[in-house]
Amino acid sequence: MGETTPLDAASIDSYRDRFARHLSQTVPGRKEFVVARAHGCTLTAADGRDYLDMTSGIAVANVGHTHPDVVAAITDQAARYAHVNVYGRFVIPEQVELVERITSVTAPGLDVAYLTSSGAESTEGALKLARKYTGRPKFVAFERSYHGRTLGALSVSWREEWRRPFEPLLPEVEFVPFGDLDAAAAAIDERTAAVIVEPIQGEGGIRVPDDDFLPGLRALADRSGALLIVDEVQGGMGRSGMWFSHQHWDVVPDIITMAKAVGGGLPLGAIVSTEEIFATFVDPPLSHLTTMGGNPVSCAAGIAAFDVMVRDGLVEASARRGEHLRARLREVQAEYPDRVVDVRGRGLWCAFEVAGDGNAVARALQERGVLVGSVLNSAGTVRVTPPLVVSEAEIDLFAATLRDVVAAGIGISAGGAAR
Repeated sequence: MGETTPLDAASIDSYRDRFARHLSQTVPGRKEFVVARAHGCTLTAADGRDYLDMTSGIAVANVGHTHPDVVAAITDQAARYAHVNVYGRFVIPEQVELVERITSVTAPGLDVAYLTSSGAESTEGALKLARKYTGRPKFVAFERSYHGRTLGALSVSWREEWRRPFEPLLPEVEFVPFGDLDAAAAAIDERTAAVIVEPIQGEGGIRVPDDDFLPGLRALADRSGALLIVDEVQGGMGRSGMWFSHQHWDVVPDIITMAKAVGGGLPLGAIVSTEEIFATFVDPPLSHLTTMGGNPVSCAAGIAAFDVMVRDGLVEASARRGEHLRARLREVQAEYPDRVVDVRGRGLWCAFEVAGDGNAVARALQERGVLVGSVLNSAGTVRVTPPLVVSEAEIDLFAATLRDVVAAGIGISAGGAAR
């Protein structure tokens, strides 16, 4: 692991000031700390303080930060070539190797991929693909859903305050309650190109539906002739204890979108579907295109990350460690049931609900050296998505720190005064 010399307070403040001056701010407020390095489940600030990262950079660092195999693959590939794409005229071996790995863990028939740079780009491509294949204009999406911030992806993302400033968006999008098959049945009709769903909602608060929901959506899509798009941008690559979260319900979608952990820490995403559906993207030629999607260095990192996951059994570890994590969270809940009111999730993709302000709880944990994520859609929700290499000892440290915060009543508005 590369070492860095801690910066003095003046240098740290200088970076904060220059960041605020030169980088567009979409999140208000002064930044908490300046990053120096990251390794495994540890993030180190420029002042030398270590933080236990229970976020994975929003479900990206599934194999841990700066895994040595991933770093070696990046270094080797960058020394050979970093970018050579010329409108699809070249074969890039790293793209082939990566896609063969990804499609080895999807359902039979889902064996063709289009490589992208991000989750939103994957969503955009999937929406275009569904419209072109079906010739239909409408999409059905779900309340609390999140699929990205570009115009098409935003159109099928639920939170109105994010959508309203950029309207008009895609004109025929209908939102129905997540988990409600009756509402979905009423919305999915002969004009529907696709139903787009997160099998487990991420930004919506790690919400796991009833077991009949995803199979029911598959049946409704089949009945109407619509496609079923599953968004695995957060839930993919072992996060839920399966390679992809929809596999918990043995459902085969028509299109899978993914990104985040696919690139082992570098920008990389994919749309996976069938040869038949993808055939519509070549008529006319160049009906869809990306310059940086499938970048060779990102693909090399993705290959290394995938191989680490297989070699080290990280999908299985996600399931085991996820049970350990939820058990520890439920111990805190049992001790303070009026303060921690819910614990949920699959694999190392968890959330807990506090009777109060989840942001305040997240800030209090950070002050104590632990990083977690809050949920903008739900004021009391805190997300926990550690790297899949997290140890039981690190989980126990997180749980003990959380217990101290909950015991102190920080951010709690029921069962004790908020502080």
